[in-house]
This record gives sequence, C-alpha cells and structure tokens, in this order.
Amino acid sequence: MTRLITAAALVAAILGAPAVPALAQTQAQAADQGLTPGLWEYTYKWGFIPLHSEKKCLKAAEIDQFTDGLCTRHYRCDYPTKQIADGKIVLKGTWTDKKKNRVAPVSATGSYTPDTIKLNVRLRTVDGLPLSATATGKRVAATCP
Repeated sequence: MTRLITAAALVAAILGAPAVPALAQTQAQAADQGLTPGLWEYTYKWGFIPLHSEKKCLKAAEIDQFTDGLCTRHYRCDYPTKQIADGKIVLKGTWTDKKKNRVAPVSATGSYTPDTIKLNVRLRTVDGLPLSATATGKRVAATCP
C-alpha cells in the first residue's frame, strides 16, 4: 500500500509541471508562437482516478519553461528525445533522484492546440513500478486574477 501511495504521489508530482506548447492562430504559425498566456486549469488522472487539479497563471515570460520537459524539484530530468511540433508532443528521457541517484525512465506523448493540452505519461518508478497517467489542460481566461 505504501508503494502505491508513493507511486501516486510521484505521478502527481510528475504531472505538476507538464511540458506544454500550444498552437497560435493557425497550424503553420503554431510552432513559432508557443503557448497562449493566461489562466490555465490542469487535471491529472491515474487511469480513471483523478489525482489532482490546479489552476496556474502562465505568463508570456514563462512559456519556454513549459517546453523543457516534465520535471519536479526532487529530480534531475533529461529528455534526449523532445519533439514538439504540428500539434504533437513526444518526450522520452529519464528522471534521476537527487538524493540517491536512482534512475526512472519517463515518456510522454500528446497533443496541443492554442488553448488545450493532453499528455499521456508512462513511467517506471525508481522502485520499478510501472505507471501511466494523463494530464489535460485548458486555458480558462486570458488574464490572471
């Protein structure tokens, strides 16, 4: 049971910082424009089980951080494969635990539009437990409170 809770917490942490670009006015302009700034709402699920929902203000200056890949402050994250174009996202890499240097493989595939995001995440925890989860996001307002 403890391992299951730890795994669920890891998935929530992983999805807490999704790598997300978005399209602008047209498909051709999308790769050049990046995410649409504003107030975004994210929902994370492990299978059909909701894990977490949050709202985040995404400022224009922070958009590039979202294309760097999924990561949390507890890991060093490396994505040798990072493809973000034409409404599709592909990430493949590893997370290394900063305290014990344990390595966990992570991959994510998904799609995006100017105002929506969907990522399917697959990983194997540092203890070897395979997990899959989804992260969805939508822009709910052009300005932040």
